[in-house]
Amino acid sequence: MHIGLGLDTGGTYTDGVLYRFSDRKILQSGKALTRKEDLTVGINQVLDQLDQHMLMQVDLVALSTTLATNACVENKGGYACLILIGCDTLVIKKYGHENGLPPVEDMILLEGGHNMTGQLLAEPDWQYLKQQTETSFNLAEAFAVVELWGVRNSTCELKAKELLHAWTGKPVVCGHEISGTLNSLRRAASALLNARLLPLINTFLDAVRNSLAGRKITAPLVIVRSDGSLMAESVARERPVETLLSGPAASVAGGLALTGLKSGIVVDMGGTTSDVAMVRDGQPVMAAQGAQIGTWRTGIHSILIQTVGLGGDSLIRHQQNQKLVIGPRRVAPLSWAAQRWPQILEALRALKLAERKHTLSLAEFFYRVERPAGDTRFTRHEQRILVVLRDGPLILSDLAEKLNITVYDLRTERLEQQDLIMRCGLTPTDVMHLTGEYRLWQQEAAELAADILAFQLAVDRNTLIADIQNKVKEMLGETVLRMLLEQEYAGAVGHDRSDIILLGKELLRRHMKAEKADQFLQPVLACSVPLIGIGAPIHLYLPTLAQFMQTPCHIPHYAAVANAVGAITGQVVVTSEALIKPRYAVSGITGYDGFSKTGTCHFKAHEAALLWARAQAETEARGVAAERGAERVDVQVSINKREVPVANDRVQIASEDTAEGLNAQIAVNSGLSVSVYLETVVQARAIGRINRV
Repeated sequence: MHIGLGLDTGGTYTDGVLYRFSDRKILQSGKALTRKEDLTVGINQVLDQLDQHMLMQVDLVALSTTLATNACVENKGGYACLILIGCDTLVIKKYGHENGLPPVEDMILLEGGHNMTGQLLAEPDWQYLKQQTETSFNLAEAFAVVELWGVRNSTCELKAKELLHAWTGKPVVCGHEISGTLNSLRRAASALLNARLLPLINTFLDAVRNSLAGRKITAPLVIVRSDGSLMAESVARERPVETLLSGPAASVAGGLALTGLKSGIVVDMGGTTSDVAMVRDGQPVMAAQGAQIGTWRTGIHSILIQTVGLGGDSLIRHQQNQKLVIGPRRVAPLSWAAQRWPQILEALRALKLAERKHTLSLAEFFYRVERPAGDTRFTRHEQRILVVLRDGPLILSDLAEKLNITVYDLRTERLEQQDLIMRCGLTPTDVMHLTGEYRLWQQEAAELAADILAFQLAVDRNTLIADIQNKVKEMLGETVLRMLLEQEYAGAVGHDRSDIILLGKELLRRHMKAEKADQFLQPVLACSVPLIGIGAPIHLYLPTLAQFMQTPCHIPHYAAVANAVGAITGQVVVTSEALIKPRYAVSGITGYDGFSKTGTCHFKAHEAALLWARAQAETEARGVAAERGAERVDVQVSINKREVPVANDRVQIASEDTAEGLNAQIAVNSGLSVSVYLETVVQARAIGRINRV
């Protein structure tokens, strides 16, 4: 009997399922809290809930995680240095921030590198690179190297990698290894993010391995990529950025596996984020330009996800104008914190009795995460915070008082980003304690925190609860509506969709309040496919949205562990491309240039270039599939010859290289309508199952 173990580690919960491959049956499931300071705690608690005899028979372990997703949303990760070769400083300054890149002064810029045909223009100044890594960037934990035309010739990137590793002994990531997109800024974002995620994902994989070793489970380990396919553990350790949307991708696969539906909108509500994806005819809609989350715009192949910083552990607070705000910051629920530290309950009681109006939400606490940390990396102020919190959690005002500063001068952002301290506050999970949906922890703490916030907003507790629940539904509805507008009505509504989204939110509000509509205009926002709900709290919110959108709502029995199901039911899928571009002169085409991930070749005949490109794409697809752990790989090759019709004597045609500011001048010797050959894209798609024990 072949049994698989699916594990999902999210920002809030760790889930697990035992799955029998022969009849595709879920045998058991388990759920436990994720302890980010020690991931093995949650993993072990899940494994303890599963049948130990069946665990010993596991021949494949498949993982998914939202750790990388949450790190992007919360701007967390290791300290990595980005090195750009041959890139225009003005372009970086103007567009870098839009892709998630840091300011120019926080990078190392080198002149030189190759041109678009892969020819070396000038050797970069390697001595300057060494000087910078020894002085200004000596504290970097990893490096990312990206050259403007590194996808055409990777020699400079590879040399920089070799030198940096020799000088520092630290991990180095090259842009061409991560993404094949021509857009150098997206490649830079992909490589930098990969470098930042290295310690996060390796810590996660080490924790899984330690937990499995404790039970003598030696089965192969794979993890879900951003496109929903699987890759081997060794690949994930080198390219963690490919797990950027691992959790959301697994939730889509799990939602389809559990419901049997072929089309729909999958809404996954976790602890930190809620993710929305579209599925057509059994295949998730893919992101045209690569994975995008938070401020990061990458070239990573991924499913299309609309993410909002909303989950069971999203912080609920008020702003200065008394407006209710939920997320995107994730915190520990006060009901959980008070269960662990009873002194939190006493502090909440005192704060409620004080009935103190304030521009900040005062019912928030901090505790120190007990794990080794290099405190010398932080400012004196940050080090003092770590010292003060050694004795236990402190409420916001008490922490400021011990530091002899005001609450407005408290700077905890970096410590929170590095997971050295954790904030506790009111969350939707606490609200679930008040409604009776979930009462695992200290209910009184949730009641006190809700009363304190209700006092700030001048409402009663029941009104506050209703407002919070409606706010969550509005945020989910807005996310679904935004995705549908961007994908299906982008041309009709343009880039500014705010008015339509505001109208949709207003209609949803009226629906939730059951207001009688007596207006002459009665807009309806209906959805033609069902909503598929994933995640533990989704049943509280999604049915209302589905009713409003006049479509069925499917929340399967194992919705709370759907990500783990999606992980163990996945397979390896690899797409590889090779490109053929013509060389034009006044007389016409004089030859062809072939580009692949492994090299560049030049040909006189298109047939020879096509044979080369096909072999390159197929070989790479098979090799990557095997590298990711697949066996019995099936490869399908498609050839797309791109041509454009022209009718003028001379026409300017923009190619993909327009992103780099280049144009191709094509000479046409006839005034008749003809087609001009631009390029041929050869794509190989390899599909295979993981090689189990």
